[in-house]
Amino acid sequence: MDNERKPFTEVVAGLNTKADKIRALAKAGYLRKEIAELLDISYQHVRNVLERSGIPQGRQRRTERVPQRSIPIPSGPSPVVHPDVLMSAGFSLAGQWKRTPEGIVFDGQPPREPGVYAFILNDCVVYIGVTLSSLRGRMAQYRRAHPGQRTSFRVNGLIKLALDDGKTVNVLLAKPGTDKWSGLPVNVAAGLEVGLIQEFRPLWNKQIGRSKA
Repeated sequence: MDNERKPFTEVVAGLNTKADKIRALAKAGYLRKEIAELLDISYQHVRNVLERSGIPQGRQRRTERVPQRSIPIPSGPSPVVHPDVLMSAGFSLAGQWKRTPEGIVFDGQPPREPGVYAFILNDCVVYIGVTLSSLRGRMAQYRRAHPGQRTSFRVNGLIKLALDDGKTVNVLLAKPGTDKWSGLPVNVAAGLEVGLIQEFRPLWNKQIGRSKA
């Protein structure tokens, strides 16, 4: 069963080639579609490797299909925050998430500097995050997310659900830089992220679907 599979990172540890990783993941119980998404390669690539290797594992099993969930829409205690609130404060549009057969891609050119980002579901702020390294690199992490990256993998799934439901997911960015307090350095971006989450309580920051255990 899926909950008995070894974690992705454990299965591919020490393997250098994509082909070796594909074979190991299939034998560990991962489906071909999952392997393609986790390794950021095409389904056909996965299929060809497994067929040439004579490995039957990884084919989609009909009993495993799960009804498509609708993407959560902000309601109840989560205020509906329009992106204009952020844009009037200095955020700018950086791009948009797009769906592909292999997963999701970011249509835009985010900067390599650190900063705060916001995901906009249609016209509502649903996620706030920060990166202290590179905004471009952080978007790439969401695109290539695997189960070992809990937050990136969870948000990657929410983006896919939104796009599959015909909704748009835009991304706003801000680079607030640094400041000082009593002569000591202050990371404004990190503080801004915390403040925005506390103020707006974005729906996707609530980690919907996580077990209470």
